[in-house]
Amino acid sequence: MKYLPFEDFEIQTNLSSDEIFYRLHAAVDTQRKWWIFTNKPFWGEVSRQYFKIWRTDTWRRDNPVVIGTVVSEGLKCRVLVKMRLPWFSLLTSLLFFGFIWLAFFITPAEWLIQKIQTGSWQVESPEGYLIAIAILTIFHLVAASIFRNDVRRVKDHLLRISQTNEENIIYKNQIWGMTEIQIVKITFVVLFVVSVGWIAFNLLQ
Repeated sequence: MKYLPFEDFEIQTNLSSDEIFYRLHAAVDTQRKWWIFTNKPFWGEVSRQYFKIWRTDTWRRDNPVVIGTVVSEGLKCRVLVKMRLPWFSLLTSLLFFGFIWLAFFITPAEWLIQKIQTGSWQVESPEGYLIAIAILTIFHLVAASIFRNDVRRVKDHLLRISQTNEENIIYKNQIWGMTEIQIVKITFVVLFVVSVGWIAFNLLQ
């Protein structure tokens, strides 16, 4: 996904699940260390069918967690990977995303209510409104860009560990069974309905 902090993908490799386990185990520290004190790209926990890891080359509080499952298929295997922000960072990011859309609808709704009630537009500082929307959007896009960069770095490490290439990655591009475009559409419809309800509520008082 490009604008939401979720990423699910599958790596298909000719290595066995045991080989993936040993190679992952060699690339993961069991305890978090400063990057200058370790030559391993990850820290976390690894078992034969499951791993939960973080990058060691960053100490950001929003360092994404990488959750994986190794599925054996004879002499080959598949590595199913989910990347998520920590809960606090995820909620903050989603609140920014939701507030951008909410501000986009509710403020014009308030202007429309004033127009209907007074017969004239009483818009105070539309420039401030547009600037606020622009700032929130920029913050969200920067956060999304940082997350995408994290995805690329983790993916490159996992491809090296799996001894395969980009052609053997299958991107899921869904969260909660929906694509990013579907999530945006649903958000648009919900907030449009909320803004219409807000207008009706205020006019019927």
